[in-house]
Amino acid sequence: MARLNERNDWFDLWFEDKQAMMGTMMRNMAADLAAGYNYFGVSIAKQRGEIERYKAQFDEEMEAFKGMDEPAVNRWCFYDLKKRGAIE
Repeated sequence: MARLNERNDWFDLWFEDKQAMMGTMMRNMAADLAAGYNYFGVSIAKQRGEIERYKAQFDEEMEAFKGMDEPAVNRWCFYDLKKRGAIE
């Protein structure tokens, strides 16, 4: 298992994980629409809301990185990945 000080690419891994999650959310919604779900129905509206919240949180996190140096960003990304269970 990699430790925080053994790698310096935690931001890259974190970014790829976030993009993959967004892609999965979008594909799931597209599959529901293809299956005949009503675009204005409760299920799709809920999914759109979740996607919008996820994107807004991602944008906030990216904005916060502007005020950090690279080691701090990597450290933050490492702990976020651990907290969310993306890495052990």
